[in-house]
Formats: sequence, C-alpha cells, structure tokens
Amino acid sequence: MRQRIAYDLGRALPPELHEWVVHDLVGHGAMERYLVRFLVPVIPFFALVLLFPGPMPLKIGMIVMMIIPLVVFTVALSYVWRRFRLGQHGLDPDLLDHNKISEHDRDVYESHYGHR
Repeated sequence: MRQRIAYDLGRALPPELHEWVVHDLVGHGAMERYLVRFLVPVIPFFALVLLFPGPMPLKIGMIVMMIIPLVVFTVALSYVWRRFRLGQHGLDPDLLDHNKISEHDRDVYESHYGHR
C-alpha cells in the first residue's frame, strides 16, 4: 500500500514491480487510470466553488470553465507523462508505441489508397 501511494505521488518502484508498471502505463485501461489519477484529486477544489456567494448557474459555469481546460491538457499530456514514467523506471519509453501501425501495414495502406 505504501509503495502504491509513493508510485501515485511520482516515485519509482523497485525493479521487481516493473512488470506491473508496464501494465499500468501501457496495458488495457492505462488512459482511464491516468485520467482518474489526475482528475479525481481536484474534485474537492472544484466543490469549494459551490461555497462562493452567487447564483448556482454561475457556480456551475465556473466549475465547467475550470474542468474543460484541465481535461483537455490532461489528455494532451498523457503520452508525454506516461513516456516519462516509463523512463523514470528505467524502462523503454517506446513501449507506448507498441500498438501503433507497423511500416508494412502503412505501406500496404498507402499502396491501396495512395499517399496523403
């Protein structure tokens, strides 16, 4: 439990847990876990906006105006962050690219549909 909290706070795990790190950062559901780790902790701060004086639609609008850029930047930086975390553990950051299309498949696509 202590190692998990340290990992979630940005510390590296020992080498015997590197397989788990790879699964966490690259495996099925990695993007969802990433989003939960970054978005859930800020919910209480958004809830504080509800304590401000003013009409409820204004408060909801303020929360939405803060959440939208947070989600956009969190999603945009997910690739960079997960590559950094792999490198932090001494693992190959290119593991994130293992699901991308191969050169052979790209050549077949381009021969069939032409270059873009």
